[in-house]
Amino acid sequence: MVSSLVLLSFLLPFPSDSETLTSYSAAYAEAEREQKPLMVIVSSDACPACVALKESTIDVMKSSGELSAVSYTIVNRDHDPQLASRLMRGKKIPQVILFSKGEVGWKRFQLTGFQNTSGIRSLIRDATGRR
Repeated sequence: MVSSLVLLSFLLPFPSDSETLTSYSAAYAEAEREQKPLMVIVSSDACPACVALKESTIDVMKSSGELSAVSYTIVNRDHDPQLASRLMRGKKIPQVILFSKGEVGWKRFQLTGFQNTSGIRSLIRDATGRR
């Protein structure tokens, strides 16, 4: 368990912004405690695709309970650019990043751009191995 925490600390940097810290730290702690994948959405308030992703996909899935298999948080690139840049691969947003514990360490899955519910469902299925 300790080695997993050490390994994950290299994969998932801790943020500096206090608002993000609470949200990110809480999601990370829940993922560890409940042995769930950690889903991080990197977005911006000024990004129409990001707002649409949150409102028409994430909020809907949260309300229906479809996100119960993951611990998730939203990192705002404008509020915490340092954490966002460390998490992101590429510059386009939104990015939906999912870290899942595998047999040999952590695996990273990522979707870039607006995603509908079926895209997020597929990402979660791929990360959790559930069909």
